[in-house]
Amino acid sequence: MSFVLKAQELPPIENYPPDVYNAGNQNWKISQASNNYIYVANNSGLLEFNGANWKLYPFPNGVTTRSVLAVGSKIYTGSYMEFGYWVKDDYGDLNYTSLVGKLNIPLIEDEQFWNVLKFNEWVLFQSLNRIYFYNTLDESFNHFDSKSTRAEIFIVGNSIYFQKINEGVFKIENGNSHLVTNDPIVQHNILVGAFLIDKKPLFLTENGEFYFLNENGLTRWNIESNEELSSKKVYSSLQLKDGSFVLGTISNGIFHIDRDGKTINTINKVNGLINNTVLTIFEDVENNIWLGLDHGISVLNLKSPFRVYNDIKGNLGTVYTSKAFKNHLYVGTNQGLFSKRLNTNEELKLIENTEGQVWCLREIDNTLFCGHNNGTYIIDQNTAKLIANFPGTWDIKKIENDKNLL
Repeated sequence: MSFVLKAQELPPIENYPPDVYNAGNQNWKISQASNNYIYVANNSGLLEFNGANWKLYPFPNGVTTRSVLAVGSKIYTGSYMEFGYWVKDDYGDLNYTSLVGKLNIPLIEDEQFWNVLKFNEWVLFQSLNRIYFYNTLDESFNHFDSKSTRAEIFIVGNSIYFQKINEGVFKIENGNSHLVTNDPIVQHNILVGAFLIDKKPLFLTENGEFYFLNENGLTRWNIESNEELSSKKVYSSLQLKDGSFVLGTISNGIFHIDRDGKTINTINKVNGLINNTVLTIFEDVENNIWLGLDHGISVLNLKSPFRVYNDIKGNLGTVYTSKAFKNHLYVGTNQGLFSKRLNTNEELKLIENTEGQVWCLREIDNTLFCGHNNGTYIIDQNTAKLIANFPGTWDIKKIENDKNLL
């Protein structure tokens, strides 16, 4: 297997390993309550994060929490042979109420609830075999049989879609489900996402392939990132509020794709995440992207005005100075002067003849000067001209009363 590692300007990433939040490794779903607290369905129970501290609420019977959804004052969760909701008491602690006892049918043996969604007045709990509809107004239940390999429900516009194994994609309308498409693509490939683009449903398979649903069936979305995604296994996905997509993979981190299908960034363990398998993706009210991982939690601040350049190969050394000048970024280090074009994912490359310590970069009268351990240089894009060989130039300034002297 061969691969290329590219340096990138990435958004700031905050990582929370299991020993920080003091719970299990795997994090299956993430939601946010009206008070902005973050809730995570974790192997050890329900995790609560108030922005500073983590708190774990183990399930009464000690089972793994598979899904979570905050709706108003209630935090709905699904787990092994159990689903219900949590509500805070007068002391600020969460207490659990089971809804399973309200069902008029028994649960299927070993049933686990991997998904919780809200649609109008209904809260939907999905296992690999059924979808249970809970009416929050009269507390009644309805259900559909829906045997699938992956428990995924998709709310697309004002419609609910779900997939049945070897049958196709179904749509729920007026309390009934009907087949939308039985194209072989959706019969034999697991769907991991469904979106609405220009009023047309867009499906995403676990093989990283996008398909539009139209009157004639399914049509492949021909986008620039198709080749890059073709060898990846996608496990989770989310369309962000800005219209772009984040795809979480098994063992390859995430791919951030713009609304036209071009790759914005690929982020993985090499350049910032603490684990490469992304089980769930969530966008909070401040547009931070939360990633529930197979081992820990990572948070991406996509709206930050800052970007972090990851020196993957370790060539830069210690950075002493930097300057943006004429559409280029210049970085002076103890290894030399490096440059690249601004706002690109190019690697910083060493400018020839600048090896050694760079002490300062100064722009004077539209000229870029470099103070170096070897002396003083004028920098013109990717070339360096030595204009004084007196060693150890720490700074360069104008002479106040003589414009011709520095």
